[in-house]
Parts: sequence; structure tokens; C-alpha cells
Amino acid sequence: MNPHALMRRCLSAAAALLLSAGALAVAAPSAAAQENDTDSLLIATDQEVDTFNPFKRRFVITYNTSLMTYETLVRMGADYEPEPGLATEWEESEDGLTWTFTIREGVEWSDGEPLTAQDVAYTYGLLIENQAIRDWNIDFAGNLVSAEAPDDTTFVLTLAQPSPWDVLTREVFVVPEHVWSTYPDPSADDANQLPLVGSGPFQVTEYETGEFITLEANEGYWDGAPGFDEVVFDYYEESDAAVAALEAGEVDIVSGLNPAQIGALEGQDGITVNNAQGRRYVSLTINYNSVTKDGTEFGDGHPALKDPIVRQAMHMAIDKQELVDTVLDGNGQPATSIIPEIFEQYHWDGGDAVLDFDIEAANALLDEAGYVRGDDGIRTMPGTGEPLSFRFYQHADSTDYATIAQFVSEWWAELGLEITPEAIEQGTLNDLAYLGEFDIAFSGWGVGPNPTEQLGMHTCAVLPTLTDGTERSSENNYCNAEFDALHEQQKVESDPEARAELVREQQRLMYEDTPVIYLYYQNVLEAYNSDKITGMTMQPSEGGMITGQQGYAWAYVTAQPADAEDEGGTPMWVWIAVAAAVVVVAAGAIVFVLQRRKTADERE
Repeated sequence: MNPHALMRRCLSAAAALLLSAGALAVAAPSAAAQENDTDSLLIATDQEVDTFNPFKRRFVITYNTSLMTYETLVRMGADYEPEPGLATEWEESEDGLTWTFTIREGVEWSDGEPLTAQDVAYTYGLLIENQAIRDWNIDFAGNLVSAEAPDDTTFVLTLAQPSPWDVLTREVFVVPEHVWSTYPDPSADDANQLPLVGSGPFQVTEYETGEFITLEANEGYWDGAPGFDEVVFDYYEESDAAVAALEAGEVDIVSGLNPAQIGALEGQDGITVNNAQGRRYVSLTINYNSVTKDGTEFGDGHPALKDPIVRQAMHMAIDKQELVDTVLDGNGQPATSIIPEIFEQYHWDGGDAVLDFDIEAANALLDEAGYVRGDDGIRTMPGTGEPLSFRFYQHADSTDYATIAQFVSEWWAELGLEITPEAIEQGTLNDLAYLGEFDIAFSGWGVGPNPTEQLGMHTCAVLPTLTDGTERSSENNYCNAEFDALHEQQKVESDPEARAELVREQQRLMYEDTPVIYLYYQNVLEAYNSDKITGMTMQPSEGGMITGQQGYAWAYVTAQPADAEDEGGTPMWVWIAVAAAVVVVAAGAIVFVLQRRKTADERE
């Protein structure tokens, strides 16, 4: 288990024994607190790190660690507006092809070396020259021509085509040349040796699989040292265990909660719950097109899923409002497309094109397409007679996904589809998805205020060149020439409303083709220890979220330890009573610790 948490628990138990022996009578109440003067911000997580290499990030936890360790030229403000980061100012040439950035002076890497424009040029140079890094980020990197640093404070980026939105909002995490240039291959996972060297407010210093990630505060951070000495992501496989840990004071921030958990926490002393509109979607990816750029098919998806009629019928047979009402208890919105409602400028609401929940009409579609029912009620493919029997993979750690799978499987059964739901560990499920060895699988992503990166994951340009599942730039191998043309247009369109219309048209095409079924946009349900934490900046600043922030870790950087000093003093009898109670709790905590350790060992 997390050594920080273990140390706190053991210290608590030891202190209790000392107190019960009478030591309290001669010690000030604050003495124990002074033994450990490290202020730790403890955040519950259930997700494993896939890599610390910021060019390869895919998982939320990977994004969060990159966001805090490395910085970008321009960072995202609390209300999603671009603001100076490592660059204090920038200028776009008249033709939009050359961008000149003034790099902030006096910034140091966490190892004390100066950060200069040469580091920025090296980083962008990797996107241009390192083939693997370029391929992973091709939607942006493919438009880069050159990256140069004429002096220590000037960085010049040259593009093939104007792309103002991408230049200012694409998160290219700047890495230290003096460290990364020593790696034989910066695209490999060994290009992130711990402790990481970065320029951000925190630095990853320690990691144990299935246990914890520790990020220490960068005391020399140019924008001021964070309020907490360290941030620790502590692993809890089950969300109920994370909630219990919050209640027990073992973690400080818990997210990804369900309505029942929020309801149980609401009103508890010292705990504040937060229910904010989110920027994430939950979707079902359909394996309809496992193919490489040169047309080589791979994987073992069911052939019936190649038929858009089948995919549309499946889409029509899902009651998204019922899922929002039942699974989310109303804390979300039915989804129509890849861009959530929080970004209303780009969100496509579907209008008259939205398919109503209509199982009868869906059955009629399949009937007309020649998918007849057999004696067992299962439909078969025209010509081959192969039954429409689909594997339906869900993340094993999500009770919400399990509930959705049950609902959807029952609806699809009414269409004559045989559905086999299976819960699979997240890493394994992702591996199978990129190998094309599935039929339907859950997915979900966070979308930023510039939708280009997410839309770019559905272009022909990011189709894999290999069949081994190692290339993961494409979300599900969607490829539509019309979609791609719109994508290139919106990237260079300077008029905001004209660009938004192009983006909405991209979403309409995807909705009609149905490579993905977007289920809902979920609210961020989270809670934190408000007795310990104060001052967190939300995103957006009014009514926003803590744990799902984009472009800068505002909440974690601005968080401050709450003032716990008891100025009036506490009566001695209270401390003695607390000591007796803690002895009992400590014994239970030891059992809990050992049980968590055993569970983690079994996972490994």
C-alpha cells in the first residue's frame, strides 16, 4: 500500500499507545503533528500508468502526471482561455505559417539547469524528426515544418498550413534536452526515468504499480511553489474503498463517484461534494473497420458490424435518457456526438437527425436488410447464415458500465442479437481493442475546448501501419474522406463561427456512419476533505470541476493546507478520549492495511 498512508497509520497507532500510557500528560497536543511536517495532498485513483512519456499519453492518470511535471508554451486558463506559460508572448506571421514565441527568462528545470528556447526547439523537433513520436501525434505533427531557437529566449515554429487554434491550444509538453538527448530512443518508455526532470509545479519522483505515484513540489517553480509539499495518487481498486478512505481521512480527494456515494457523503462534517458539468463522454466502440493504412485487415470482429444498417439499428435500440436517469441518477446528459455540451460552441445537438429510441423501427431495419431470425430467435447474416452473436467488453472496475451492459444487452436481445457481456481489466481491454479482437467495447475520453485532437483520432491519417496493436493514435480506425476534408478545413479556418460549423458537420457524419455510439456526457462527481484543503481553483472558475481539468492543474497547484491550528487549546479529557478510541481504530486499520496489501499482491 501507499507508504505515505502506511506511515501515517502506524504513527497514529504509535501515538495512541503513547497517549494511553500517559505520555499525553507531558506532551503538547501539536507535538505529534510536528514530527512529520510534510503536507501531502492525497488523491484516490483506480487507473494504472501506461507510460510517463508525455508524447504517448492516453490514460487520464498519464495525462495528469504529465500536466504537473511538464509545461507548455501556452497554458489553458481556469476558464479555458489561452494564457502565457513558458512563453510570455507570441506573434503570428501575416500568412499564418510562422509563429515566434518569447520564452520566459529565469525558468529552471527541476534539476537546476536553465530552461531555454533550445529545449523548446528540441521538443518540437522530436515531433518532426522522431518517426514514432510523429506518428503518435500526426494530426498536429504532420503540419510542422521546422522548429528553431535563434537565441535562448526566442523560439520560431514554422507550419505547412495555418493552424492558429492548434498552435495555441495543443498540449506539447516541453522536455529537457540535456536529459532526453541522452536516451537512445526518446519514444521508448525508458525515456522517463524517475525522478522525472521537468519545469512544472510538481515532479514525479516515485511510483509503485498498483500502489501509489508521488509527485514532489517544485520549490523553484517560476510561478511560485505549490501549497502542498507533495501530491500522492493512492490506488483503490474499488470506488467504495476510496470513499471509505476519504471518510477515514486516508485520502483527500475522490472522483468518479456514483450518485449513491455522493448522497452518502453529502452533509458529512469536513467533506465537501462537488457535482459539476463534465467534459467527458462515455461511448461504445464498434469493431467495424480493423484495417491498416494499406488496407490490410486484422482482428476478429464480427462481419455483420461492417454493415451500417446493423450499427444504426443497435444505436436506435439504446434508450440514452434511461441510462442517464438510472445509471447517473440524472447527473449527465444523453450524448449525440464526440463534443460534450460544456463546449456549446462546437457541440452538435443532432436536431432532427437524432435517432429516437425505437426498438420496433430498429427491428424493421434489420428485417428489410435480410437479417432473418432463426428458430432460436437469433438473427443470421444474409448468405452465410452466421448468427449475430457479439462479444461485449466492459471495464471490470466500473459498476456503472456493468449496469449499462445489462440494460443494453437486454435491448439488443429484443433485436434478435445474441450478446455476451464480459468484464475485463482495463489494460487488457485496451490491448484487445487495438488488436481488433472484440466486437463492442466501452470507451470514453475527456475533450478539451479545442476539439481538433479528439476529432483527429478519427481520421484516415492515424490508421495504424502495423497489426500488432502498438500504434494507438486512432480511436477505432474510422476513415471517411469527407470527414477528413472537413477536418483539414476547420484546422485552418480563422473565423470562429465558420470553424464551429465545420466541426459540427464532422460530428454529423460520424453520427450517420455510427463507428461509435455516444451514450452520455457524465457530470463530474467528486468530494474532498475541506477540513484539510482550501483555496482550490475550479475549472471553469464558477461551478467547475477539480479532477477533470484541462491544460493546467489549477486545483492541485492552488490548493493550500487549511489552518488546523487550535488557537484556543483543547481540553485534556478530549485528547485522552480520542487516544482511547484511536487504539481501537488503529487495530482495525492494520487489518485493513494488510488486506489492501494482499489484494495488490494478487493483482501483480
